[in-house]
Amino acid sequence: MKILILGAGGVGGYFGGRLIEAGGDVTFQVRPARARNLAANGLVIKSALGDAKLPVRTIEDAQGAGPFDLVIVSCKAYDLAPAIEAIAPHVAAGAIVLPLLNGMRHHDDLRARFGAEQTIGGMCQIETTLSPAGEILHKSEFARMVFGPFEEYPPTPRAQAVVSDLATLCGSANFSARLLDPVDQALWDKWVMIGTLGGITCLMRGATGDVMAAKEGRELIEELLQEAISVATENGYPPSADYLVNARKLLMAPGSTFMASMLRDIEKGGAIEADHIIGDMYRRAHEFGHDANVLRMVYCHLQAYEARRARGGL
Repeated sequence: MKILILGAGGVGGYFGGRLIEAGGDVTFQVRPARARNLAANGLVIKSALGDAKLPVRTIEDAQGAGPFDLVIVSCKAYDLAPAIEAIAPHVAAGAIVLPLLNGMRHHDDLRARFGAEQTIGGMCQIETTLSPAGEILHKSEFARMVFGPFEEYPPTPRAQAVVSDLATLCGSANFSARLLDPVDQALWDKWVMIGTLGGITCLMRGATGDVMAAKEGRELIEELLQEAISVATENGYPPSADYLVNARKLLMAPGSTFMASMLRDIEKGGAIEADHIIGDMYRRAHEFGHDANVLRMVYCHLQAYEARRARGGL
């Protein structure tokens, strides 16, 4: 199986590098500056699970490349539109698309552009960042990828074969992986978690433990969590009781330094996935008739940050 990964940042670079270690045939489609960095230094991973320095193949556009069996999209949601156009020639040549983004709206966008038969669902759980030198810094011992077909869109024989081959390859890779058929519940569970985590830590500009130290901090986290749960439930995917027990443990641990990557992006003055993660959840809640007052406040807060950033006011 030939795999193309769009992007070689913290997510795409980490999982792509581990797949190469496992013997995978992996190519990265990257921008020119990143291509030069990788050519000069290799793909460098620094992790408690094992460091790596790997020579990698890169392309800067789709001309003359491939064909590929699978395209893994690992960009941020605000880069999805150009990413779709960048991978379009590969998909036209028969590649199956696996996105590793947060939220759900990108699946609709990908299906609208390429058709349900060439897209599968996926998500990852990992804490990584890219160093100024282009090294992938894995900041915990947790790295997990989940993927599979959607309940509403049964896979074609080709997509099923690609998914099966990926599962086999991941079985030898230095990260946890799980093939789920269907994958929908896992994607909704992740959105409930990341929506609550991103929302509360960005709104309060602190880690979950900092919020817990505030008067009524726990109550505010719970209110936002309930709003996220209501959206998943209205869409037919309520989180299980066991999942919520674990989610509350992570979100409400006193003294925890747990925070969303979106808060780190804000602290660096960077672009954020406000509309994709929080805005889309708020819109869905509103469509179902829920007030979602905390989601509304979070979304307004993030839009104000984006407006200030756009005018150069940071």
